[in-house]
Amino acid sequence: MSLRNRLTLQFGLLASLVLGVASIAIYFLSADYRKDEFSQRLISRGENMAKLLIQIEEVDQNLLNIIECDNPVRLPEEQILIFNFRDSLIYSSEGLDIEMPTKDFLNQVRLDGSIQISKEKRESEAFLFTDRYDRFVVIVSGIDVYGRRKIQNLGQVLAIVLGLGMIAFFLVGRVYAERALSPIKQLVAEIAGISISNLNKRANEGNGSDELAKLAISFNAMLARLEAAFVVQRNFIANASHEMRTPLTAISGQLEVILLKQRSEEEYKVAIESVLQDIHKLNKLANRLLMLAQTGTDAPEANFRQVRIDDIIWEVRADLKKMKPDYCIEVDLDETITDLEELQVLGSDILLKALILNLMENGCKYSDDHVVKVSLGVRANTIQLTFTDNGIGISEADLKQIFDPFFRSNSIRNRDGHGIGLSLVKRICDLHKGTIKVSSVLGKGSTFTVSLPIKKV
Repeated sequence: MSLRNRLTLQFGLLASLVLGVASIAIYFLSADYRKDEFSQRLISRGENMAKLLIQIEEVDQNLLNIIECDNPVRLPEEQILIFNFRDSLIYSSEGLDIEMPTKDFLNQVRLDGSIQISKEKRESEAFLFTDRYDRFVVIVSGIDVYGRRKIQNLGQVLAIVLGLGMIAFFLVGRVYAERALSPIKQLVAEIAGISISNLNKRANEGNGSDELAKLAISFNAMLARLEAAFVVQRNFIANASHEMRTPLTAISGQLEVILLKQRSEEEYKVAIESVLQDIHKLNKLANRLLMLAQTGTDAPEANFRQVRIDDIIWEVRADLKKMKPDYCIEVDLDETITDLEELQVLGSDILLKALILNLMENGCKYSDDHVVKVSLGVRANTIQLTFTDNGIGISEADLKQIFDPFFRSNSIRNRDGHGIGLSLVKRICDLHKGTIKVSSVLGKGSTFTVSLPIKKV
């Protein structure tokens, strides 16, 4: 069932239900009112008859019957019985077959004060009438012909109104559903027109405040993220292909040169070492590309655990010294740190090692003295890592782009690198809910400050 038909059906059913409940309530309340009103009329008739018969000495049963014969207020098929304290009948209406009550019933009326009885269409009121000298039981019954006819007519009118109302509700509901779903149909048409070739297109956000506008805003935000992801993917593929083509071209070129003629053992050794260096570079590039791709999703968070930052610093320092013995890494721990819990973060030790290694290696690589100073401190429930070098520095223009994948400043084009390290560092910081800031002066060096939230046990 389509949404339009479903809304039409729901609107029609709910409106019909409300109208039906209201009609039933009106009918039964009117029926109760008719019953109460007729009961009051019965009691009023009985009291008047009892007063005429008992309180006026000149009036007896025969005279009262003559008076009541053509009384315009006489009820349809009216029956009146009056009994004295000895249960003797002192008055009864004429012209109708009257069913005499039992003594037990009369005693019950005297005990309760009044009893209401309904038998088929006939309704009766039995009540106690008190005089100065005696107590009488008055039983009045009749048929409310006009009241029942009005209630019957009211029921027919309400049934017709309910039927016509249901038809009207379904017709109005269909128009209402059509108009209500019109913006959705327009939004669906706009979304259907968006494909991978025009991700820059956006859906109409309407007034910007209702639910459909919020849906369009959310969809446009998703499109913006998808567009950015596709742009990053295209740039990643293009740059990665370019970066990997360079060492592969160098390797294949060297091997082709070697195969051009017979060479000496020393020449083969030199060529193999050169090829091996290019292979190492290619392997390092592939590892960084793989890690960059892995940090592009939130999946690593599932493997996060408590990690000691100081342990990682010393471990990374030892590994870097093995690879580059001429690199000097000075580590300075804040003396105010006394609680080991202050050095723990929730994260991935592999990714945090990659972050620290990249910043350590860059500090040494781009400094003429190959020295980087690493400071570890705690500030406002965060661990702060500072990497300071005395290298060539970064220009003001390049500072805005250094965290972009594959970006390399013109001042370091002559040095080894692929422009992946800092972008990887930025993604690892974001993944660990941390931040990274950089300050630099050309010719004097750079300072990178990483802040990571503390994970207390």
